[in-house]
Order: sequence, then C-alpha cells, then structure tokens
Amino acid sequence: MKDEDIDCSDMPELTEEELNSPNWLSCTPENEIMYLAINRRVAEHFRHTGKGYLNRMSDLINSFLSDYVKKQQASTAWNIGGNFIQ
Repeated sequence: MKDEDIDCSDMPELTEEELNSPNWLSCTPENEIMYLAINRRVAEHFRHTGKGYLNRMSDLINSFLSDYVKKQQASTAWNIGGNFIQ
C-alpha cells in the first residue's frame, strides 16, 4: 500500500503540543503499529467515545485475549486431586 492510498479523512489534526510531545504515537516496546480492518459499526462506536479511542480498543482486545487464554488453559487442564495437570 502506498502512502497516497491511505484514507486519513477521519484522523484529527495533531496540535502543536501533541506534535512536540515525545509520546504522541504511544509507541512503546509493548505496542506494535499495524493496519487493521475494523467493522465500520465498531469503529464508529469507539470514535464517538472521543480522544484515546484507539487505546480503549487495544485495552478491550487485550482484556478479551487474557480471558480467552485463561479459559482455554482451564478447559485443557485436568483437575487431579486439586492440582491442575495440562
């Protein structure tokens, strides 16, 4: 994908303060920047929650993944004498 193919029409303009902030991309070793197609209804819902909606989306996905992994581990474990064996 070329830069000119990216639709930035729904992206808010960054203020001078945000541009001068070292954290304007919230890029940390734990984060990875990626392009992801999201259902329009879901995207609109989060956009309407205001600034920081991408972080809220990430937090929700992270929470879901943690719960999902715990459930998967619990369903594959056998309880033998009070001890879980996987």
